[in-house]
Amino acid sequence: MTLPQKPTIPAPHPSATQAGTPAQPVALITGASSGIGEATAKELAARGFALILVARRADRLQALSEQLAVDYGTQSLCLSCDLSRREDLNGLMARTQPWLGESGRYLAVLVNNAGTGVWKVFADQQAGQIQRDIDLNVTALTTLSHAFVHEARKHGQPAYLLNVASLAGMLPTARFAVYAGTKAYVRQFSEILAYELRQTPIRVTCVHPGGVLTEFMEHSGQTLKGTTGMMSAEAVARLAVTAMLSGKASYIPGVLNKFSSLVRFLPAPVRLRLVERSMLITVQDTP
Repeated sequence: MTLPQKPTIPAPHPSATQAGTPAQPVALITGASSGIGEATAKELAARGFALILVARRADRLQALSEQLAVDYGTQSLCLSCDLSRREDLNGLMARTQPWLGESGRYLAVLVNNAGTGVWKVFADQQAGQIQRDIDLNVTALTTLSHAFVHEARKHGQPAYLLNVASLAGMLPTARFAVYAGTKAYVRQFSEILAYELRQTPIRVTCVHPGGVLTEFMEHSGQTLKGTTGMMSAEAVARLAVTAMLSGKASYIPGVLNKFSSLVRFLPAPVRLRLVERSMLITVQDTP
């Protein structure tokens, strides 16, 4: 199988560089301590980006930062942050400014990867869990996207916003009512934003992974029964970053996932039953 070529980092516009515009592109990645976020950090480091690594677990961020420095010579800033907390969210961008102001750096990429979900019938979920999922999957992503667009407008260089949604945002999934609903928001929001910014240097990509072998499954209350259709976080990250730098507005990684997405065109009752049965082939409730 031939892998897609890796687009190189777009160079700053010559006139802007001569005027003193920073020339070192930086990528900010949320949920960078594991899974797709960690794999995306490695992928962007390999492509020459400096990094701002954001997650709750400071020890994991520091270990990743040290690994990337050894493997790629990557400069990175680690920020421990719980984006479901409004105080942490509202203060995040201000915490990046001193570091961005050093050595000619500018924020070129935002990867909104952090997200949570609970695999449970809606009526049985706790109110606090529901609110956390909305705060992280919708509020944090929207707030950071808004701040990033304003930052990108200021420096005027090529900029990329990558929002990590889910195939569940295309295919309403029983037992994932809140998670699928929030990811459907991410899909619609990203599509509109990409259109509104089409005549600017800012590109918006929404990626829709299917099943991925990460900690998310355990945290959501799922136990894996089989690996049919599952992808590695590394494969998803590679394909997602390539799609982002290629300027694709929407991208579904994996041939099987692309095929599965066609189910969304079926009548709703049929679609819901098929998706539910498909999920139960792969996962079950955690005891």
